[in-house]
Amino acid sequence: MPIVIQQCADALRAAGLRHHVDHAERVIRLIYATVRYRNRRDEHLAIITLSLSEMENVLRLSIERAFDAGPDPAAACLAACRCAAMTPLVAAEYDPDFDNLRLVIDVMIEQDEPLRVPLESLINRLVDAAEVWQGAFVPTTHSAEDGCGGHERAA
Repeated sequence: MPIVIQQCADALRAAGLRHHVDHAERVIRLIYATVRYRNRRDEHLAIITLSLSEMENVLRLSIERAFDAGPDPAAACLAACRCAAMTPLVAAEYDPDFDNLRLVIDVMIEQDEPLRVPLESLINRLVDAAEVWQGAFVPTTHSAEDGCGGHERAA
């Protein structure tokens, strides 16, 4: 049996995470304060969108418009792919129609699985990726060889 968006909202509530359920769009949004990551408005905030596939068995967490692709979207996508290769579970997607370079995690979720701990873990993984990848998209004092921001993070 598939999970529903309300079960995810209940798990977030149980974890003490403030969120907004958009029933019309069938998504949940969370705002996370960050340390290094800055969104495209230059705020220390990551806005995470949580959604379910139509079959309601694939959970997607994303940070839309996570980074500015800049004047060379191909180079930005390559940098994002390099970061993704070093970050388990996290992928990058680029939508050229909307200049949207997003970070995503897609995972299969079973009805019988408890949701609170996996959701917390996935949210933390996505925010950690945004924090670490920041250096690949914003000039820093680190050299290009440092990879995604020059920060090594244990999985």
